[in-house]
Amino acid sequence: MVTHVERLRVRWVDTDASGRIHYTAAFRYFEIAEWELFRKAGVSLRTEGSGFPRVAVSATFHVPLYVDDEIAVHVSPERIGTTSVTFAFKIFRGDTQCVSGQVTAVWTGAQGHPAPLPEGIRTALLGNG
Repeated sequence: MVTHVERLRVRWVDTDASGRIHYTAAFRYFEIAEWELFRKAGVSLRTEGSGFPRVAVSATFHVPLYVDDEIAVHVSPERIGTTSVTFAFKIFRGDTQCVSGQVTAVWTGAQGHPAPLPEGIRTALLGNG
């Protein structure tokens, strides 16, 4: 399967009063890495009449991240189903894993209901594209 590592830096806006990342920042980092994974795989999600909403998200914070930390966000598909994809994420500062998580997104058709994942996306995520 296709994988991607996105290198980012913790910004002031991503932190709380203690200087640690606010929990919502992890989900923004996940999304940035996910979109870059799709770009790397040659998939554009800018489509009319369909969508890819999140139906489940989770994050576990192992070690705090602080403002100005350089981080690497690793993303890969963990499960590719009929209508959904679950992505696995790991955020590292150097060699230390600080955050892990998952995001499940469901492909929806024009009516907003789950629809079969387009074959082009499936093939690209499997690394067969």
